[in-house]
Amino acid sequence: MNHNKFFKFGVIALSIVLIACTGGSEAGCPELGDRNLNVVATTPMVGEFVNQVGGDNINLTILMPPEADPHTYEPAPQDAGTIAEADLIFYTGLRYEPAALVKLLENSACSSEILAEVGESVYPIEFKEEGGHDDHGDEEGHEDEEEEGHEGHDHGEYDPHFWFDPSRVVYATEYIEGKLSEFDPSNQSNFEASLVSYKSELSGLTGQVSDLISTVPSQNRKLITTHESLGYLEAKFGLQVLSTIIPDLDSSNEITPAQLVDVIDVIEDNNVKVIFIESEAPSVYAETIVAETGIKAVEGLWVETLKEGQTYPEFLINAVELIVENLKNTD
Repeated sequence: MNHNKFFKFGVIALSIVLIACTGGSEAGCPELGDRNLNVVATTPMVGEFVNQVGGDNINLTILMPPEADPHTYEPAPQDAGTIAEADLIFYTGLRYEPAALVKLLENSACSSEILAEVGESVYPIEFKEEGGHDDHGDEEGHEDEEEEGHEGHDHGEYDPHFWFDPSRVVYATEYIEGKLSEFDPSNQSNFEASLVSYKSELSGLTGQVSDLISTVPSQNRKLITTHESLGYLEAKFGLQVLSTIIPDLDSSNEITPAQLVDVIDVIEDNNVKVIFIESEAPSVYAETIVAETGIKAVEGLWVETLKEGQTYPEFLINAVELIVENLKNTD
């Protein structure tokens, strides 16, 4: 029995009760007045986008530390208080954050109106259980998707790893600017100016990624990684994710022996030479796969979060460069 985990759960539960008794959502949210917005972001990635738009005009708190795997993050006892004091909260959504954190957001926020789900604004691609992604990359496609509805994700889950497509990051920052301006109209011109500046910085990223991938021979643009995280690179830039060790969007999920055999079969049938091990969640199954197939294991691929002090463009280019350098000469 993990007593530490039970203790941590008890502290968080008590924090929620205390907040509910002393204010919480029932008391409504405080007036902004002359102070800056208190803004919370769940992950370093979302926090980076919020910071680029909000800058010095907001007080930003990021719940998860750099380099932590957002899929397995356990809320800290102080997170409930931080959430309760927030004027606006940005989270990835699309089932990305752990259920315990989402419940904490819902129970501790002063109002459900301050919860802003970034993922729904980026025209996300759909992950289907049988593999592959449907690209809803334009606004028309997204509208059609909304008409079908998201209830239960009946036709597949939506991939939350949108940061592997810079154009989706632009959509995210536009959404963030709109929310910040809605909650603090007095700073709207500042938010808009920051958005324009950041979009200019992002404008060349798509071309940089395309140029890097173009250096890989077409027959080598196929890869295996830890879990379903590179769907946007596949949909946008033509890489082919043949399989993943964990056939799921959540890196914390387990797999069966049969699923492990399926991955090995894909590697052997397609003569795949390289498997990429994600830094946030190195898989215990990778050693078995390497031993069975002789495939080269490449470590150091970050897919979920930022390192301390790292910018989003640095994150993206570093990841793509690692993939490209290890796919170039795999014949």
